[in-house]
Amino acid sequence: MKKVLAIAILLALGGGAAYWSFSREKKPQGPPFKTFPVERGDIVVKVTESGRVEPVTSVEVKSEMAGEVKKLFVEEGDTVVVGEPLALIQQESSQAQQVAQARASLERARLDLERARRDLERQRALYERGFIAKKEVEDAEEAYRKAEIQYDLARRQLWLVLGGRGSVPEQALEDTSLETIVIKAPISGVVTSLKVEEGEMITSGTRAYMGGGTTLMTIADLSKMVVKVDINEVDVTKVRLGQEVRIGFDAIRGKVYHGRVKKIAPAGVLRGNVVVYPVEVEITDLDGRIRPGMTADLDIIAGEARDVLCVPKEAVQRRRGRTGVLVLVNGRPVPRPVVTGLEDDVKVEIRSGLREGEVVVAEEEKLRPMGPPPPRRP
Repeated sequence: MKKVLAIAILLALGGGAAYWSFSREKKPQGPPFKTFPVERGDIVVKVTESGRVEPVTSVEVKSEMAGEVKKLFVEEGDTVVVGEPLALIQQESSQAQQVAQARASLERARLDLERARRDLERQRALYERGFIAKKEVEDAEEAYRKAEIQYDLARRQLWLVLGGRGSVPEQALEDTSLETIVIKAPISGVVTSLKVEEGEMITSGTRAYMGGGTTLMTIADLSKMVVKVDINEVDVTKVRLGQEVRIGFDAIRGKVYHGRVKKIAPAGVLRGNVVVYPVEVEITDLDGRIRPGMTADLDIIAGEARDVLCVPKEAVQRRRGRTGVLVLVNGRPVPRPVVTGLEDDVKVEIRSGLREGEVVVAEEEKLRPMGPPPPRRP
């Protein structure tokens, strides 16, 4: 019985050894390293960020006169043109008093100027007849110049109280209807926000000490819009003026818009312990679906190569200022220098040194032996 059992064990061991030998002979062995074919493909180097849409031109409309909003002629979303009436403002009582005082001062200055003019004419006539010395004429001329200065100052003060700017139109100073003014659109565009209601009291936009005045509404020119985005300091060196940008919107599915880098801030700013550079991207194919405030996903194309030879990044070696690869020749890796071009996160463009169809292997430190496992110890 024992002999039969021993014979069975020997037969089993012999069969296992034969099977192991047969399987090793039948199983083809690949090269003991990782290989990559040299293929043609596309490489796109891009900087990806998100930003917000804003109009290029947006104006906050304020009143040059403090008072009450008597009438609003527009609503949010209305399209307006330059000069179109927006609101009617009635002057507040305190400013009306200032206007009255300024008008009184102007009238006194006008009377003083007229009196100085008549006195100068009289002194000149007396001098021509020899009745007075030339010094008296000179004194009259000086008094007339001072009266002119005072009159001009009074005119400017009244114009400022009325909320005017720039040169002083004479007819405006005489028009008492300016105590109720109509605010007109400074630009053509869309009323994107309305900040006041009829009956509300507002402050003058010319009074900086009162916080710059009340904003009545905001008008934006929606025919030109940009995406404002912050680019990390690590990526900003890849961004240049005029670069192509591909733009997507969560609110507009299935369409890719295009743009150009319009402005890059010369200095970075610290936001959340990260230095970023504000960048503006002009939307070149704008349509009515894009609105201010939308979130935009940007791909800023820093470089693009189509149908070029390329290999995976892990196959490229860079040492001591030289770039090369290991090419598989007759089953063995042979070093070869190459000239590279663009590279993305996965591939590297090969401009010279390789041919399509050749096989390269990973860097030496990335080689992984793939032979049979070591024999077990008894």
